[in-house]
Amino acid sequence: MNRIRLLLDGAAKGRGKRKFLSIYVMPGFPRSDSTLGVLKSAEAAGADFVELGIPFSDPLADGPVIQQASQTAIENGITPKIVLELVRKFRVDSQLPIILMGYMNSFLNGIGEDFPEKLSEAGVDGVIIPDLSLEESYVVREKIEKAGLSLVLLIAPTSSRERIKKIDDATSDLIYCVSVTGVTGARRNLVNNEVTEFLGRVRTLSTKPFVVGFGISTPEAAKEISRFSDGVVVGSALLQCISGAPEGAEGQSAFEFLRSLRTAIDE
Repeated sequence: MNRIRLLLDGAAKGRGKRKFLSIYVMPGFPRSDSTLGVLKSAEAAGADFVELGIPFSDPLADGPVIQQASQTAIENGITPKIVLELVRKFRVDSQLPIILMGYMNSFLNGIGEDFPEKLSEAGVDGVIIPDLSLEESYVVREKIEKAGLSLVLLIAPTSSRERIKKIDDATSDLIYCVSVTGVTGARRNLVNNEVTEFLGRVRTLSTKPFVVGFGISTPEAAKEISRFSDGVVVGSALLQCISGAPEGAEGQSAFEFLRSLRTAIDE
C-alpha cells in the first residue's frame, strides 16, 4: 500500500487527533545540493507529507516566491528526471510520503506518457497536477491509480457544492483545499469568515480527509486553519525561510521553522 494510504489509514484507526503538516519543497532551491538536507530536517521536525515540486518555466498557479524558486532550480540544472533521482536517494533512508506536484507538460514531456509507472518505481506516492481539471482528471486517474499512486485534486473557494462532491469522488485518498483564490504565496490575516465557511462546506460535503494550502506562513495561522481541516500545507513561507539561510544551514533553518508550526498545530 502506498505511504499516503498507510498514513491516512493509521489516522482513521485512531492514531489520535494529530493534524497533518505537509510541506512544499522545490528541488534544487536555493542551491542544487540543499534539498536532501531540507527533506531530512522536515521529517525530523514532524512533517507528515512532502510535496516535491517539478520546476517549470511558466507556473501559472504559483506566486512570485515559487516562481523564483522554480527559475532558480532550472538554472541549477534540475529536470523532472533529476527530481525522480532525488526521490530515489531520499527513499534510501525515509518512508515519508512524497507527492510530486507539477504541471501536466512536466509529466508528459519531462518524464513520458508512462510517468505514473516511473514515479511509482522511484518511490513517489501521489501526484498533484494544478492544470488538470476535474473534467480531464479521468483521462489519467486510471493510469495513476493502477501504478499505485494517489491522485490529489484541488478544491477552490469558488467550487460549488456539486463540484466539491464530484472532486471528492474523483480524488483518490486526499483533497487539497486552496484557501484563497489567486496564486500561491504567504499571506497575512488568512483566517476569516469566508475561509472558515468554505472549509466548513468541504467538511460537510467530503468523505475524504483534506489539507489546506496557499498562504499559511505562521504558527498561529497553521494552528487556526488546522482547527477547520485535517492539516495544513506550507510552501512559500518555507522557501523564503531556507532562501535566507547561510549556505549549508538550510536544513537547520527548515527544522526550526517547521518545528514551530508542528508545535503550534499540536497544542
